Amino acid sequence: MKKGLTILAYLWLISAFGFTLSSCSKDDDPKPKPVVLTKEQGWSKEIYNNMKEIYLWNDALPATFDPTKYATPEDALDYLIGLKIDPATNSAIDRYSFLDKIGNLSGEINGGTASGDYGFMIMADVNSSKQVSFFVTYAYANSPAGKAGVQRSYEIVAINGSSDVHPSVTTEGKLDSKSTGYITVVNALFNSQSAKFTFKRPDGSQFDAALTAGSFTINSVLFDKVIEVGSKKVGYVVFNQFLGEPAVAELNAVISKFEAAGVNSVVVDLRYNGGGSVATCEKFCNLLAPSTANGKVMYKYKMNSLLQAQYNPASLISNFEKTNSFQPESLYFIVSGSTASASELLINNLRPYFAGKLFLIGSTTYGKPCGFWATPIGYTENQTTTKEGYDLYAVSFESINSNNEGGYYAGMTPGSTQYPGVKAYDTPKVGWGDETDERLGQALYHIANGTFKATTKSTRTMRENVIDRQFKGMIDFRKHLK
Repeated sequence: MKKGLTILAYLWLISAFGFTLSSCSKDDDPKPKPVVLTKEQGWSKEIYNNMKEIYLWNDALPATFDPTKYATPEDALDYLIGLKIDPATNSAIDRYSFLDKIGNLSGEINGGTASGDYGFMIMADVNSSKQVSFFVTYAYANSPAGKAGVQRSYEIVAINGSSDVHPSVTTEGKLDSKSTGYITVVNALFNSQSAKFTFKRPDGSQFDAALTAGSFTINSVLFDKVIEVGSKKVGYVVFNQFLGEPAVAELNAVISKFEAAGVNSVVVDLRYNGGGSVATCEKFCNLLAPSTANGKVMYKYKMNSLLQAQYNPASLISNFEKTNSFQPESLYFIVSGSTASASELLINNLRPYFAGKLFLIGSTTYGKPCGFWATPIGYTENQTTTKEGYDLYAVSFESINSNNEGGYYAGMTPGSTQYPGVKAYDTPKVGWGDETDERLGQALYHIANGTFKATTKSTRTMRENVIDRQFKGMIDFRKHLK
């Protein structure tokens, strides 16, 4: 009997223990709730996932990423691009990657159109009354400003009837963004749909232009001229943006004009050119290159190891394919801190083929030897429903020339060992092609004499303050993640 009870008790214990195990089983444990991401957080995660594959500096990205820590996709991107540190400066190397509205930039560059703009940009300089004032640096011919007759060298003397348009300058030579004159001009130029500008021409005459922001086609070539320097003929062209096929057509026409005129040297003015299409840059390189460069390396791509493995090595090399017979003896590039990306690529590609005959004039360039393409965030390219999200432009490649030269993140400095030439200030108070322009004047002097004009130590205390919202970048629409 006792034994039977013991067995019954044992069975009961097993039953009870089994019940206990069952009641505490994994299925009955409270499960952690899955994290539900907001739309913006989902986009932030998508940015990280894409950058792990395409980002040039993906070795600096974290192994894991929590998108809930960032209020916006822009904040997430700012965090990610700040991780790769340049040991030379001890600061983030990537000051280039960005998010854009879907199709906004690609439409402007490929189609050569702009919208919501007056079509002119400005720079601060000292006027004849010793006041700091704003002068027009350039105006697009088909823009509201261009159609109103606004040109380079025109001074803004009033806006909406107010003459308070003269900004203050800090002790460091920078424009004081809190000064009334600065705020008045910048708000009218960038934050207003319409305004009445009073301009003063170099001859002292004034006129009013009531402008309304609009859409227009962009002309990449702002000015061109054949200049005679003794027995030599110089082709001068102001090339302002590497747009798509419209820009290529403009370049073809100008170079054909130079060839027909018997031009010996070419001065390419890139002082405000922030870059654009790599394909257009290649076309310009081919137009200027000597025939001996044909079939040789123009430039090579460098990508991260994951991305590089997806391409045939031959597809990462671009060779010269010259189709015209124009062969200038020497090249001069007018540059500034606004000269960036595809403009710098043009210079770097041609350097090996114009040894001792390629010169830079102006100030140190922006410094962007890298580029990107548009990666969809929040949508797919073939999506037929309304698209939401962004175009991600994350640095995905770096370029080097046939001599394996590149890496100019600090910019190209005229007159340095690497970049022969001379430093020279911008002269926004004179029009395009005016030989009193300090930068153009230096090029013409060198062509005539074989040396640059001696420069005296400048007493200028104000920096070159250009106000321009032009895109600075290098986009290859032909490359993408496979």
